[in-house]
Amino acid sequence: MNGTESRLTSRSTAIIAAETSILLLIGLITFVGNLLVVISIYRNPSLRTITNYFVLSLCVTDILAPLLGLTPILAWSIRNHFFEVFGEGTCIFQGLLTTGLTYISVITITLMAVNRFIRVCKPDKYSKLFNKKTSLIMIGALWTTVFTLELVALYGRKENKFAFVKFLEHKLTCGLMFNRDQKSSRTIGTLTLIFILLVPFIIIFFCYFKVFKKIRQHKRSIAPASNPRSLGTSVQEIKVTRTLFAVLIGYCFTWIPVMIVTLLSNLFGSRSLPRQAHMIVTFSGISSSAINPVIYGILNRTFRHEYQRIVCLK
Repeated sequence: MNGTESRLTSRSTAIIAAETSILLLIGLITFVGNLLVVISIYRNPSLRTITNYFVLSLCVTDILAPLLGLTPILAWSIRNHFFEVFGEGTCIFQGLLTTGLTYISVITITLMAVNRFIRVCKPDKYSKLFNKKTSLIMIGALWTTVFTLELVALYGRKENKFAFVKFLEHKLTCGLMFNRDQKSSRTIGTLTLIFILLVPFIIIFFCYFKVFKKIRQHKRSIAPASNPRSLGTSVQEIKVTRTLFAVLIGYCFTWIPVMIVTLLSNLFGSRSLPRQAHMIVTFSGISSSAINPVIYGILNRTFRHEYQRIVCLK
């Protein structure tokens, strides 16, 4: 692993200061912003909706990312070295955590899309499929399953590992990698990407396509929210749907640079790209956790008022 650190240790003092400052700023914005969302939901009973259970789960991933995942990155950046700061155990923890939180975020956003689809298009089935009990079970099962599968992949067969955690000096982070020397590992890695990335976004596209088609059909004849049978197309539910769709757009926007750099790296090799290009992956990945509180504040009046009350200590 020491052989991979040449591009890290060759950084100038100015680059170290710039990269560390950007990471710290993004981390602080992410932590404070998502903490505001959590406190808002806790303080305001009107925000404790079934949909916001998933918002809360997403916020927890976005709080843990800077709190636990970003801390060692900052240390590696400041000290300009890997092993002098932390041992390999910290790298494994950070790699598993950040990868797991990314998977959980994607699937949570998928569950949000399904939630909106049922709420708007199948309102009669909503209370049965999405109530407090079923929603908490979904969220708990998601967190448990993702980290269990990661641990199984890493430690399930010590003599013939499917995956390993590696320090990626050009990205200043540790990542969970699948063993390309094994056919079974490559297959598992491919299937993981399909079920964690491709399938969720197909589901998301389908759900929001149906939702906005339904909204357009009812645009001129939206029934009052007081009518239980038409609650799925009420003004309030449409606003919630648009907010969650904005979260999806923001998430995709921050991850597009990650996908472009990763694709170019896979096609031409990581050494073909300058280190600054690889750092875009780290900056964009962390930024994806910072935008959601901004979206909630802009598009949701209740969240915006709660932010103001919290900041003003009311």
